[in-house]
Amino acid sequence: MLTILAAVVAIAAPSLPAIHCDGEALVLPDGRPILLRGVNLGGWLVEEPWMTPWKTDPPAGSSEPKASNHVDLWNAVENHLGREAMLRVRNAWRDNWITDTDFRLIHEAGFNHVRIPFLESIVDEPGGLARLHKAVGMAAAAGLYVVLDMHGAPGGQSKEDHTGQGGRNHLWTDPRNVMRMEEVWTRLGREFKGSEVAMFDLMNEPMGAPNNTQLYEVYDRVVRAIRKVDPDKVLLVEDGYKGFDGTPVPSTVGWANVCYSLHFYQFDAKTSQEHVDAVKRDIARIRPLQDERQAPMYIGEFNLEPHAGSDVTRQYVDELVKQGWSYAIWAWKADPVQGTLGQWGVMKPIHPTPAIDPFTDSEATMMQKIAQVRTENFEPIPGLLSALAH
Repeated sequence: MLTILAAVVAIAAPSLPAIHCDGEALVLPDGRPILLRGVNLGGWLVEEPWMTPWKTDPPAGSSEPKASNHVDLWNAVENHLGREAMLRVRNAWRDNWITDTDFRLIHEAGFNHVRIPFLESIVDEPGGLARLHKAVGMAAAAGLYVVLDMHGAPGGQSKEDHTGQGGRNHLWTDPRNVMRMEEVWTRLGREFKGSEVAMFDLMNEPMGAPNNTQLYEVYDRVVRAIRKVDPDKVLLVEDGYKGFDGTPVPSTVGWANVCYSLHFYQFDAKTSQEHVDAVKRDIARIRPLQDERQAPMYIGEFNLEPHAGSDVTRQYVDELVKQGWSYAIWAWKADPVQGTLGQWGVMKPIHPTPAIDPFTDSEATMMQKIAQVRTENFEPIPGLLSALAH
């Protein structure tokens, strides 16, 4: 075990220069601005069945819930095969969905970072923290910065499945969850201080917060907890779709090296042009507010479905780049049971992948199917990579 940990630490030894905030820009130590262009590694450490080839419906007559999120998926496997087998299957998934090949391809495509979603529970999983270190190490070896994104906060920051378990939203109602969040981020702050982790994304899409006051009180506690162990890391604060105008001015609340993050989606778009029109409206509304806050902007998630395509994506990215806004598309790859998801995955399967049934497949069958989700069996959507990273 000590040999493995030593190897992980060696892999993660910093080689990329640190990033910090300077007014509205992210900059390198010599003051040169850097624009982070990247992809989200969705479905990897937060397994989201909607975008991966996991069956979600239990057999007829079963009392099991749908496997529509991380917790219910792995509970289904554990109930079916036992805990030790579940851990082997989960490790196999994580060893195959994203590998060092992915990081190499992402860098070769012209990107300079990845956003890695994780759940707060990963620090307590067997091998979970080592897994996170390995992810950062693989990115660094490929020349990529990392944004560590707490996709699921203690108790859940909304009722959405992508928090790891749907229907909760208890972060805001139980003080123990806030304390736990401070503790986890303090630990992560120590673990990844001085590494190629460019930014900590403190909480993904906290739209379950009852109001802005409570939202930013929690953020303030987490920011101050991290600053006790890492005074320099760039910290990302998301508005949770509650409106950028409600975010605090960092200098007035004692925050330093803070970058704001927004997610842009237009699910009701009827044409490609509506996506471009929407981002132009967002820029016109947000830019004056950004000037007041004197903080950088990071579009941590966006996609142009429906009505996506390489041409409109290039126009869209051009608008972000004009503003000096860093960005990461959701997501690098998608392989759904229900068929194509359009542009939701930059990489798509070359051939249909067999659906993995967490309720009935044997361990051996799951392993055989999981081996087929490696990106060697995927191909890029024509024109999309160059549109995103041009």
